[in-house]
Amino acid sequence: MEYKNQLKTYFRQNFLYDLKAGFITAVVALPLALAFAIASGVPPVMGLYTAIMAGILGSLFGGSIFSVTGPTGAMVVLILSTVTKFGIEGLLVAGLLAGIFQIGFGLLRVGKVVKYLPMPLISGFTAGIGAIIFIGQLGNALGLKLEPQEHVWQTVSQIFINIPNAEIAALCITLGTVLLLVFLPKILSKNKFTKNIPASIIALILFTVLAVFLALNIPVVGEIPQGLPSLSNLNFSWELVKNVLPSAFTIALLGSIEALLCAVVCDGMTGTKHNSNRELVTQGAVNVVMPFFGGMAATAAVARSAVNIREGAKTRYAGVIHGLFLLCTLLFLAPLAEKIPKAFLAGVLIVVAVKMMNVQEFKTVFRLSWLDTAVLVVTFALTVLTDLVVAVQVGMVLAILLLFIELTNIIEISHMEEYPKDTKINTLVNANPQLKENVSVYTINGPFFFGAMNVFDHKIDEHLQIKKPFVVLRMKYVPFIDSTGVVRLVEFIRKQEKHNSIVILTGVDEKVKKILLKDHEFQTLMKGEHKKQLLMFENTQMALEHIEKELLKGKKGKK
Repeated sequence: MEYKNQLKTYFRQNFLYDLKAGFITAVVALPLALAFAIASGVPPVMGLYTAIMAGILGSLFGGSIFSVTGPTGAMVVLILSTVTKFGIEGLLVAGLLAGIFQIGFGLLRVGKVVKYLPMPLISGFTAGIGAIIFIGQLGNALGLKLEPQEHVWQTVSQIFINIPNAEIAALCITLGTVLLLVFLPKILSKNKFTKNIPASIIALILFTVLAVFLALNIPVVGEIPQGLPSLSNLNFSWELVKNVLPSAFTIALLGSIEALLCAVVCDGMTGTKHNSNRELVTQGAVNVVMPFFGGMAATAAVARSAVNIREGAKTRYAGVIHGLFLLCTLLFLAPLAEKIPKAFLAGVLIVVAVKMMNVQEFKTVFRLSWLDTAVLVVTFALTVLTDLVVAVQVGMVLAILLLFIELTNIIEISHMEEYPKDTKINTLVNANPQLKENVSVYTINGPFFFGAMNVFDHKIDEHLQIKKPFVVLRMKYVPFIDSTGVVRLVEFIRKQEKHNSIVILTGVDEKVKKILLKDHEFQTLMKGEHKKQLLMFENTQMALEHIEKELLKGKKGKK
């Protein structure tokens, strides 16, 4: 009974909104699905199968209510590279393995971690993908029938060789599509009756009708089988699995990043909150299922999801309705879709590619940091000149390396002589000539880890040329310490012990203290015969008061 009431409430309150949003999203998704499939070097129908099944399953079970799943521009280059190297069979196996990886990401709850990949890395390979898509579509824009190539320079070489065979009609259709997609939305938005009409559907109908009416001799989409995809078996071989594994992992990583970024965008537009790990498991499950129905790897798409939200989607069923509309197109309108000029799809992809090459992001990175600029430029260059697998791997290593360099620059170690004269510590030390003569105070600010050891050694050695009986290390601003830091600190204390100096640690964070006390050597220094060589106090003032008492005892002892 409760289910019936919920159903009635849905149809009364939300269905019409979801119906409208789903229809318009499907209209936007149709040319993209065909275009991405053709650009990926696979039959156009694979793009439709993917958009239909991934759209329905991703919307039904995903962790983001309004995300719309399907083929995306980011996946094009990876899929094309995989198909070129291993064929369609290799692509299907890679998609299945990518899905398994994504399910693993979700079950291990690394959803939040994936989102924290540095922006220059993501921008670099996204822009690189955009550049490859742009160059890859120049052949279709010129009406040339070219075979898919593994590398950009091979594509460019083919285009130059075949330029004499270019069709001016195809170029005009591509340029016309680009102009309509860029300027028509602004014109349509001025009228309340036309503002919801996608520019892409107008361009699609216009140029398809022109191509058919004028009987233009230009490449078209070609045969699209009507009907549902049949369930097929994959021909597994361990050799093929081993060969496609790097591509599968990169597909999983890129798909996960894009899906989670899409979810964040949807949250920002709607005020909802997505479940990142559920989203990854769902995306993985979709990619595991897709190969058995002739589909390619999919992920949530920002563009389609944004359209879905802007057109008034109220629930996750808007994405399901989008998939059902595409299914109707496949079942009833496939013969018409076969006539769509590839030059039109090239125009659509060129607009997508230019948007992927975000000039504003490049300017921001170039202006702010040369380290981030290095990550962006290297990742971009490797994406264009090698392949995305290499680009992602090298880009991540470079990003981690540069992060390490940044972290080593974060730590600061300052001597009390570098503090302002009116600080509390200097006031206390300078008030007592005995303290000033016998104490060195250092403040460690930042993580005390292996990357900071060079800074520690240089700074401490620089000031400890004149040996003093008490060395105070203020550790209030040390958020964490690793095993290298613990070992180096123990070595430092041992070294001071040989010079009859006592090391005092002050303001040690509880987490840092727990780690220190787990070390056997550190525990040994804290007790027994070494007790006087290492002390810990809650703050520096208490430490200085203790030193004053010790110095006073020493004076009395001498008398």
